[in-house]
Amino acid sequence: MNKVLVLVNITGLIIGVSYGLHGPILPIFAKNIIGATYSELGFIGLANFIPYMFIPIFVGILLDKFNKGYLLAIGAAINSTSIYLLSIAQSVPEIMGFRIMTGIAHAFFWPPCQAIIANESNEQTRVETSRGLQCFL
Repeated sequence: MNKVLVLVNITGLIIGVSYGLHGPILPIFAKNIIGATYSELGFIGLANFIPYMFIPIFVGILLDKFNKGYLLAIGAAINSTSIYLLSIAQSVPEIMGFRIMTGIAHAFFWPPCQAIIANESNEQTRVETSRGLQCFL
């Protein structure tokens, strides 16, 4: 396997672990510490996925114009920032805003990874590499 694919999979592992660590803890934090209601927990969850439904279209357009590695790095940076900010959030609107950032980060992460895998692998290894990346997320 070439170095680029190894780096993409390592990045996927790191991002996947960060999602996996904060995902289950966030509702408990919001409910027990912030005092969120169950409907607010629903809005917090929704806030993460709304950006991810639309922003990948624009990221795909950017992939044709800019370096895929840079866009992947932007996604990783936004993800790191949003996780840090979630740790210091004091209200439900703040949590929702930071979850929107997390959705944007995921939108800047997934399409560049798929584009890099498509460019750097052949037909035989592409499915294996893509499956490995999906296991992390």
